[in-house]
Amino acid sequence: MAAIRETVPVAQLYAILDREFKLLRSPACKACTVPLPYWRKPPDDVSANWFIGTPTICRHRCHILIAELLAELWTRYEIDRTPTRGAAL
Repeated sequence: MAAIRETVPVAQLYAILDREFKLLRSPACKACTVPLPYWRKPPDDVSANWFIGTPTICRHRCHILIAELLAELWTRYEIDRTPTRGAAL
């Protein structure tokens, strides 16, 4: 059975990832950002339809924080692949 997730545009998903990361990251790190999410075919019926690029290894452990955030948000969101006017997929 497929998981029920909120479907959002990719830009909104990035905004969510970015906002959540900035709330949780170490104040000592000023360089790390969340990689952009992108659509991918889900490998099974329970996985999300998106992924992110590999985060940079950080001495403040931002890369671990991003992995934990990804694991949480995968269960809550799907990327909307409905074409919008003037946009290319």
